[in-house]
Amino acid sequence: MENTSDKPQPFTRDDLVAGLKERKFNRIAVMTGAGISVSAGIPDFRSKGTGLYDNLKEYNLPFPEAIFTLEYFREKPQAFYRLAKTFMDLDKYDPTPTHYFCKLLEDKRLLH
Repeated sequence: MENTSDKPQPFTRDDLVAGLKERKFNRIAVMTGAGISVSAGIPDFRSKGTGLYDNLKEYNLPFPEAIFTLEYFREKPQAFYRLAKTFMDLDKYDPTPTHYFCKLLEDKRLLH
């Protein structure tokens, strides 16, 4: 069915797939956040109860984000290293479809 209204139609997944197949797109920017990794089991940072910042009480930080600041790292680097040893062991996580899609764009030199 053809669009006869003056209103622009939303860009759909089918439009994206067709454009990729037809090589219409060659400079694609991808904007993501921590949410693309949640389905892999990696917690986001800010969700109440499950987020990383909500689960750093054992580190006795002045504020949750301190563990990633250079100033705090210079004072107490052990906290970051302890977190990195457990949380940042990425070998225990599998990439999500979104990760694979971003990698595909990069491999095809479409990622800008």
